[in-house]
Amino acid sequence: NKNAILLPHLGASTEEAEETAAAMAADTIQSYLEHGTIVNSVNFPAAALPERQKGSIRFTVVNKNVPGMLATISDVFAKHSINILQQINVSRGDVAYNVIDIDPAIADGESVNLKDLQKELTMHMGVLSSRIIFGQAGAGYARNVDGEYFV
Repeated sequence: NKNAILLPHLGASTEEAEETAAAMAADTIQSYLEHGTIVNSVNFPAAALPERQKGSIRFTVVNKNVPGMLATISDVFAKHSINILQQINVSRGDVAYNVIDIDPAIADGESVNLKDLQKELTMHMGVLSSRIIFGQAGAGYARNVDGEYFV
């Protein structure tokens, strides 16, 4: 037909393409669980911090994208004299995502109770969930569902 347009075959259904897509999905999930990195998401903003410093602890926080949330999150760490070593805050629509590396040693040389800190952080209005990336990948997840704390 003279009105037909010929296009190259993309090969998206070949065995090789399916293997590549599966490997990419596995790498993406592994990077999220181990580092908090988000790429290729349809409902979250892309986010990546460099590797965390040795001895530091990484928190991730998902919150409503409203004014004042970054200050609220930072204030929780400041209240406990915790130094933020590096952080990133990115948003997409109604959701914001934060990756925060902290120094676990507080001013008096003591260390902070991470479970209590995570609960305090997570239970702030507007915070949807948090995660501590330290030790076993995939552990340390908490949610705030209508004012109730779930771990």
